[in-house]
Amino acid sequence: MNPLTAQNWNLDSLYEGGTRSIKLKQLINGLVENLHILVIDLEAQEPKLKNQEFQTLLNIMDRFQSVLIEWQELDEFVTCLHSENVKDTTVLTLMDKSAELKAIMDTVKINLHHLLAAIQEDTWNEFINLEAVKPISFYLNKERQAIKDRLPREMEKLISDLSVNGIKGWEQQQQLMLSKLRVSIELDGIETEVSIGQAMNYAIHSKDPGLRKLAAQGINNTCEAEADSFASILNRIAGSRLDVYEQRGWPNILKEAVEQNDLNEATIDAVLASISQNKDLYQAYIQRKVKLTGSGETSWFDLASPIFASAEKVSYAEAKSIIIKQFNRFNSKLGSFAEKVFAEDWVEMENRADKAEGGFCASMPLAGESRIFFTYREIYQDVVTLAHEIGHAYHNFILHGEPALAQQKGTSIDETASTFMENLVLDAVINQTTNEQEKLALLEMKIKNGLMYIGTVPNMFLFEQQFYRKRKEGLVTVDEIQFLLSEVENAFYEGEVENLGLYKWMYISHFYDAEIPFYNIPYTIGYLFSSGIYEMARAEPNGFAERYDSLLRDSGRMTVEQLAQTFLDADISMSEFWNNSQQSLREAIEEYLRLTEKF
Repeated sequence: MNPLTAQNWNLDSLYEGGTRSIKLKQLINGLVENLHILVIDLEAQEPKLKNQEFQTLLNIMDRFQSVLIEWQELDEFVTCLHSENVKDTTVLTLMDKSAELKAIMDTVKINLHHLLAAIQEDTWNEFINLEAVKPISFYLNKERQAIKDRLPREMEKLISDLSVNGIKGWEQQQQLMLSKLRVSIELDGIETEVSIGQAMNYAIHSKDPGLRKLAAQGINNTCEAEADSFASILNRIAGSRLDVYEQRGWPNILKEAVEQNDLNEATIDAVLASISQNKDLYQAYIQRKVKLTGSGETSWFDLASPIFASAEKVSYAEAKSIIIKQFNRFNSKLGSFAEKVFAEDWVEMENRADKAEGGFCASMPLAGESRIFFTYREIYQDVVTLAHEIGHAYHNFILHGEPALAQQKGTSIDETASTFMENLVLDAVINQTTNEQEKLALLEMKIKNGLMYIGTVPNMFLFEQQFYRKRKEGLVTVDEIQFLLSEVENAFYEGEVENLGLYKWMYISHFYDAEIPFYNIPYTIGYLFSSGIYEMARAEPNGFAERYDSLLRDSGRMTVEQLAQTFLDADISMSEFWNNSQQSLREAIEEYLRLTEKF
């Protein structure tokens, strides 16, 4: 197949036959057996490890890393199978199996972490400095410390076991209900039912203002009819999480989120403070956007919809060529990697009805590969999205050579490579464009993407915090949820947007994630952290690519603060770094305001 025209990914090269794959079945059976033996061996360990037993622990660590890699590949592959055909119900059995194995994995982790916590301090210091252990010492030290904040082993095991049919079950229920929601819209005089994702596409991307309004109304009507059910699920997920926090004695609802993302709460505060300091410029853009809509009444979909639409269609072959060219300009290693992604069919981009919504990059650590899922619509936004996802794949590529426990990273760092590649491609296209209308369309795209991280995501973070605080007092009704959301949105838009999207809490799936609390804010930190790196690369291009690869390689071995200090010589608990990170976005807004002054 021509690597410049292939529309579908190749999953058979990983596990031929998909849900019927013999190789996949062997992976699952082997994982079940290895996990079972590992549970028994861990339970048989003495609670106080002695120096002469280091080899036993090293053996357990190696086996734990093996099953971790195997489960991650299984879970990612099953996600790929489900996403490429949401109507294939046979995948659901595999998803359930993966969830069951995840619960056993969690039990193994709990037992292992308790074993680590029981080691005497002097013995631990000797163990952690062994050459075989140094690459994973960051993870081990972190988990050893964290276990002291957890409940006794049997209680944590019970929480893990109950989560399969508890909080994780609620997450799957939300996903199922969301996939079944249908929005009724009149298209070419015919009443048509479309998915939420398709309706959002009409509401934001249609060139017909009337159709955008109809799509938005349809979304509201559909969501209003199902709001109570989604509110119930959201309440149960938050309630389950808060119950666990209470049992662990965690009064701070952000404790788990900052630990998962290897950052300090002071860093989040610095990010939010920096955004606030630059708010005037963002407000100026919003006011100009409202003026340019000329509708008299501005709605959420007007703000998201481009004023200046690009007339150019970008074929998939052209998109690939743009990405390869820009990646090569930064680093030939990166360019060669992009060529490999396309040549080996790692990307699923076909526009068809039976696919899942959204996009992602799945890491296949056993194979040392990745798979990218999204839908390509021949617009520049999708070129940028593709570059973003290949950035994730490149980060995976760098980490696949590291031990499994040195590959574990938080969402903030996970966005580092992806946002960097996004900026690399989009800025190049903007700078090369001489047509003013095209330039405005591209600038608007860059600003819209930036404001999602600077405005929408922090807004959702603030809303989610308010929701959790309210949930501590009892169940939160739909009206109360919408009130909390409207307060946050109005504070940012300062009344410029009259019709807010008050049902977005239903279809932003991050709110329903069973594994990662406050999933939204790490994206803002990742976006700005990556943008800060991008600014440094622009200022100091010589030799930066090597330093960049080193940062990615160590992303599972340090906190965000340590990475910034080590590779960027920056203190990110202060606002200065985050102010500099917004420079590229500021430049885009200033140019946009200058070019639209005459309209």
